[in-house]
Amino acid sequence: MNEKYFWRKIFDRSPEFTEISDKLRVRDWLAKNQIEIDSPPVVWTGTDPTKIPDDLLAKGVVAKANHGSGTNIILHDAPQNRAAFNRRMRRYLRKPQGRKRLEWAYFGIARKIMIETLIPNITTEFKVYTFGERIERLVIIYDRFSDDVADVWLPDGQGNWVLFEGAAAVAKRANRPLPENTKEALKIARQIGRHFDHMRVDILSDGHKLWFSELTIYNMAGYLPLVGDVSSEAVNTSWNLKGSWFMRTPQKGWKELYSAELRKLLTSDDS
Repeated sequence: MNEKYFWRKIFDRSPEFTEISDKLRVRDWLAKNQIEIDSPPVVWTGTDPTKIPDDLLAKGVVAKANHGSGTNIILHDAPQNRAAFNRRMRRYLRKPQGRKRLEWAYFGIARKIMIETLIPNITTEFKVYTFGERIERLVIIYDRFSDDVADVWLPDGQGNWVLFEGAAAVAKRANRPLPENTKEALKIARQIGRHFDHMRVDILSDGHKLWFSELTIYNMAGYLPLVGDVSSEAVNTSWNLKGSWFMRTPQKGWKELYSAELRKLLTSDDS
């Protein structure tokens, strides 16, 4: 899987990847593909943080840069130091997301600040690893803003989910049963996953309602700890590069020759 992430960075330059990596434009992508899940409402966008109304920041919001990772500020109340907040948001806008690790899908995003309504009581985050409509790994993170514990679940091949007991590269284990709305979250993840050879689908929950979080093209910048280099793991064998944009799109020149040879190899592996 880790090698396939690297291959994706080099070869799979789907224009759709930039669209869905943009925290604003991905909402249009969801609507266009009739994915029925709400996103936290966006109440302001722009490029100058000084123009964000003071009263807006006092209503419980999340300030984000639409192109970045780790560029969120959660505000339950207005920032105590507005000048410091403005400087921080400008710094987030300047952040060259993904440059060090060639996460090129972020490069073409038109950078903006976005202010989202803060959804109260978010306690659970589903991270669903999809391969088409197949799901081979489910990470559930609880109490992200307090205790931050997590579980890893794997399918048993019989339609059930098994709590993974081995080394899982997660925070402290929660050892909790699956949330009641897991089935609904997995259904939405499959609706999204069917459009891609592989996608990590992140969904938030307050215990009742599900909210869209983001689509992640390069897990941990293109790395899955512990199992991402173990060829027998399902997350590795389930990712078929023949379903990638690069392999489904006619190429020219040396890329055409390369894709033809790669297809032969992948077809041979299938047999």
